[in-house]
Amino acid sequence: MALVPARVASRGAAHGRPRRFCVFTVLLLLNLAACAQVHPDRWRWSNPLPHGNNVLDLLVTSDVALQVGDGGTVYVQRADERWAPALTGVTNYLRGAAILGQRLIVTGENGCILWSDDWKSFEPAQLSPPTSDWFEGVTASPQRAIAVGDNGSIYSSTNGLNWSKVTSGTTEWLRGVAFGNGAYVAVGENGKILRSTSGNTWNSINSGTTAHLNRVRYLGSAGSGQFIAVGDRGVALSSSTGTAPWISLASGTTNALYDVAMNDAGLLLVGDEEIRFRPTGSSSWTNHIALPTNAPPAWVYLSAYGNGGSFLVAGRTGLLLKGTNLSGADVHWQLSPDSSHAWLWDVTVQKGIYVAVGDLATIQTSLDGILWAREVVPVPHTNTVLLGVGGHTNLLLAVGNAGTVLVSYAGLTNMPVTNYAGTNIVVTNSTFETLGLVWSQLPGFTTNSLQGVAGAEGLFVVTGEAGRIFTSLDGTNWTPRVSPTTNFLSSIAIGPNACVAVGEKGTLLRAGPDAAQWVAVGLGRTDWFYRVRWLADHFVVVGQNGTIYTSPDATNWTSRTSGSTRWLTDVAHLNGQWFVTGYQGTLLTSTNLENWTALPVPTIKSLYAAASQSGQLVLAGLEGVILRNSVIPDMSPVNFLAYNRNLVTVANTNSSVYELFLFGGRPDQFFEFQSSTNLATWQTNAVLELFDPSGTIYLLRTRAATNTPCSEYYRTCLSP
Repeated sequence: MALVPARVASRGAAHGRPRRFCVFTVLLLLNLAACAQVHPDRWRWSNPLPHGNNVLDLLVTSDVALQVGDGGTVYVQRADERWAPALTGVTNYLRGAAILGQRLIVTGENGCILWSDDWKSFEPAQLSPPTSDWFEGVTASPQRAIAVGDNGSIYSSTNGLNWSKVTSGTTEWLRGVAFGNGAYVAVGENGKILRSTSGNTWNSINSGTTAHLNRVRYLGSAGSGQFIAVGDRGVALSSSTGTAPWISLASGTTNALYDVAMNDAGLLLVGDEEIRFRPTGSSSWTNHIALPTNAPPAWVYLSAYGNGGSFLVAGRTGLLLKGTNLSGADVHWQLSPDSSHAWLWDVTVQKGIYVAVGDLATIQTSLDGILWAREVVPVPHTNTVLLGVGGHTNLLLAVGNAGTVLVSYAGLTNMPVTNYAGTNIVVTNSTFETLGLVWSQLPGFTTNSLQGVAGAEGLFVVTGEAGRIFTSLDGTNWTPRVSPTTNFLSSIAIGPNACVAVGEKGTLLRAGPDAAQWVAVGLGRTDWFYRVRWLADHFVVVGQNGTIYTSPDATNWTSRTSGSTRWLTDVAHLNGQWFVTGYQGTLLTSTNLENWTALPVPTIKSLYAAASQSGQLVLAGLEGVILRNSVIPDMSPVNFLAYNRNLVTVANTNSSVYELFLFGGRPDQFFEFQSSTNLATWQTNAVLELFDPSGTIYLLRTRAATNTPCSEYYRTCLSP
């Protein structure tokens, strides 16, 4: 370890006080192995950003914003505009959020009610009696919180910690609840509306509809606002008191509506491929998704919030829209941020670069698994689906529907970069690697769709529809091979002594290392064998109904019990472990290919592909999902990059010391910031994560000058 003197600081000079000097020293740990601790897997979103969870509810205050969604996820946005995950301790689907006093309450699947006072970590509430009913919505008045859900369940609490069931008088499933104008209003299936002024006794209100009602909000000023309920078949109803009659807002659509928001300019409805806006004082709705320009994407929008002249809209797979009112019915819509949501079917890593392919001719690349960029491809985006990608360090192939084959060669090329030095234009050349970045289309050699692709030195193989198999020595000139099947072959793997292709109806083919002559291997299964990989001296096959087969030689195959009945889609190997992805957020792991354990991931989206490098596991799948995890933590030290200390004294008040620390390390590192006055006893001041791709983070600490020690030491301690 090294002691680095930081500065000599003076304080106490104001208003004639005696001046004294304090020596401040920074302790930097260069060897942090002693501080390392085993921790649960930490998954982070690489795409879409800020995350890819369905956003079921938005809650926004003047200081902070919050999203809740699937996989037990809660995301909090503070002044730095970064959506950071909170610690919920659950994987339940979370459906609603509300604030009772200063306490945050979140509700969800299987009787889940959580509370938090710091909006960073959550604790489970106590329910009497416990229930497995889903809580679909929650609201709060200044005195009481109400959660509603399945089978007419209504629970009440005055503190958010302890909840009691109250009689609702219905068994209809309740989907939303709101408080306003001195009343609670709950809505649910088959047009059910309940109203209560106490939260304990509920009355059924005639809604005038049999459509399922998905949400109710109280919008406008307290006492002069209105309850608005939205639901299936485009139903939108309003009532100032929550009592009958509820007036139809004539939304003009038959699509399901999931939320409603209001700002100073008007009212917004969002739903299944629906964003409709009605200016204040108007009765006409404008369908913004159908606008000829500045139209938001056709998507499933699940929640919305309005304030001033803006809207925030969120939906499936974390898609976020910001809307700014211009004039009349005009709203400027902007994705925030603009992430790709194209489905990803395969991912590979070669020569230090990740390459993922998918719908809409999507090819995305990344050097670190964190920042991803979409590459330009020479095929139409609208009708090209890229199903597979593979190759080796000199050449990559991306294959897809209708026989599409794209190729990318390794090499170096120059790219001019234009900058300004003052008012002068400066052009410089930058050299970059072309593998995975520059793509060209090969002349068609088949019209059959292709999905399987693999490469080794001197051999490339692609497979696909109607049992087609093609081989090439250079990735350019292709030879068709005789196939013993007409079933779709979705994957191919090349081992040192054999090649294996797999596909629908339990098809498994074997060939020699030249992939020239293929024979069928019968395993007595009709499940689709979706993927095969050669990893750690084993062929591993995964597929439909939790299928896993392994073989060291492509001849002798062993069926493994996965413990899952879901489709399994890909295999990766890292740090002595095999990882298998699958539908609905399935991830399995094994150290011996025999015993498999399910691991939690922060999504229920289907995962179709996996790859790893440098200790990092990357998963990709439905609607552009890309997740990363540092399975082998980076133990590089987190350094102090800068430090600043200021004394602020205000007349007739105590002085305060403001300390600004700038830390630098590797993205996704967790560390403790610790201090000591004697180098023997250390105190943890903060637990931090390097979220930013730059690997930097700053910390501002404020202390009363009277409590600041004269001499202090600091260090960082990794939490692996």
